[in-house]
Amino acid sequence: MDWIDTLLSCPPNRNVPSDGRSPFQQDADRIVFSSAFRRLQNKTQVHPLPHTDFVRTRLTHSMEVASVGRSLGGQVARKLPAALLGSHPHLAADLGDIVAAACLAHDIGNPPFGHTGEQAMQHWFDEHLGLAVGDGELDEAEQTDFLKFEGNAQGFRILTRLQMDRNEGGMRLMDATLGAFTKYPTGAAAAQGRHADYVGRKKHGFMQAEAQLFADLAGRLHLQAIAGAAQAWARYPLAYLVEAADDICYSVIDVEDGVKLGRISFSEAEELFRPIIGADLGSRYAARTTDEKLSTLRSRTIGSLIDACCAAFVASAPSVSLIDATPHAASAKALKTLARDRVYRWERTVTKELEGIAVIQRLLDLFVGALNAGPRHVTAQRLLDLVPNYPHNAARYQRLLAITDYISGMTDRYAVDMQQQLREIRL
Repeated sequence: MDWIDTLLSCPPNRNVPSDGRSPFQQDADRIVFSSAFRRLQNKTQVHPLPHTDFVRTRLTHSMEVASVGRSLGGQVARKLPAALLGSHPHLAADLGDIVAAACLAHDIGNPPFGHTGEQAMQHWFDEHLGLAVGDGELDEAEQTDFLKFEGNAQGFRILTRLQMDRNEGGMRLMDATLGAFTKYPTGAAAAQGRHADYVGRKKHGFMQAEAQLFADLAGRLHLQAIAGAAQAWARYPLAYLVEAADDICYSVIDVEDGVKLGRISFSEAEELFRPIIGADLGSRYAARTTDEKLSTLRSRTIGSLIDACCAAFVASAPSVSLIDATPHAASAKALKTLARDRVYRWERTVTKELEGIAVIQRLLDLFVGALNAGPRHVTAQRLLDLVPNYPHNAARYQRLLAITDYISGMTDRYAVDMQQQLREIRL
């Protein structure tokens, strides 16, 4: 259990508040009651501006991921050696709470329209970099924050700076929670995309504005720096469990949603779920309705994947996504492929995504244009007054961050409504 050595190099702090909650339960409460978490109820999971209430939003997805994460953490804790628990008596109880809290926050930085919204922002800055950065006012690392705009990095910014912003450290979450949250302990310049040599470098997990905050966190958590790469560290071990919870949910649940939407047949879903479940479903299963069968398949598949991911995590120090280290890797990939082909590429989903791209890019046209218009341009100044706490006299990097904070924090519906309200504005 090599991961234990890393985890115990900085054991979770156990200063329990007077109300009896563990500090990690307190972290979860702070996240749940934050406005950023609340806005996830109207942010895209897969289907922008859905026409049915059944499909998941980012909020319901985050709650489901937290439930799976708590099970993963709790099951791993039950596998800890008794001798270890003698010296760290609270560790077993805390693991599930740490993973669950981080799971609640794992998508808190996503812009409207989900990953399509991220891509829309990246593309806009790629097309308008000169307009955005001005006359050499941003260094290369700062430019990369916008060219590779990333919801994970925005999430770290929300947790540590933007929410509860009167506090130094924002929400002031426990180090273990922030470590588990950070799937990509890497700056934008060190991220290597899909072909990264290490899964923690596929994307980036913090912006230059929070680079020192993360470096300090990495030091306190004793994260190992990646040789030859600036601003890149090994993951905190529990981040693998957070990633696994997310992978399990979208592998299984996107297919369930696809069946409910009529995009995937029940028999197709059942054929892919059964090999993961393995065991016979029993005579009661045969007598159930299709909806009841689908719920049973979803529940049993998630349970099997939790068991397999826990076994993979405990067996060795993880270095890849846990679901890829299980015997079910091929089956999970088949579920993702089916959802991608039948659900993500559904005409209605794609047309709504196109609408979202146009909305986000129009908002960036307006607000970055207003930044460039200067203080004597009345319309531009009124636009910038809409941006919460816009730092008129700050460096350009900070002013651009205020604009991306505002736009990425919008819900899908708010972004559409704002774009419509401003449709006649010309700069």
